[in-house]
Amino acid sequence: MNEVKDFMESSKERLFSSKALYELEQYNVSVSLSYYSMFLAAKALIISRGYETKKHSGVISIFGNEFVNKGNFNKEIFKYLTSAQSLREDSDYNAVKYITQEIAEEQILHAEEFIAEAEMFI
Repeated sequence: MNEVKDFMESSKERLFSSKALYELEQYNVSVSLSYYSMFLAAKALIISRGYETKKHSGVISIFGNEFVNKGNFNKEIFKYLTSAQSLREDSDYNAVKYITQEIAEEQILHAEEFIAEAEMFI
């Protein structure tokens, strides 16, 4: 279970960094780290059930099946992870910077909710 704890701690560290970069008006990077905070929390939970995958799509798929479809993880909060993945890809790989302060702030709030929900399953 140490690995689960370590991933949750990493999740919270990414969220902390996301907030710090938001304050520095680095919205693209903030959005990316908000996604990673949710991703790492999801990874912690799938590991707690004995699953292991390195691919983002695998983590999201297993998480959706085990915790949303078969469990009680809030479906609306789960959608935060999938929408954040798309924003993260845009912010990391596209030269056009369209991530606004409002988008970054919303992603931080979503990450906070996602982590809080995830902690109820540990």
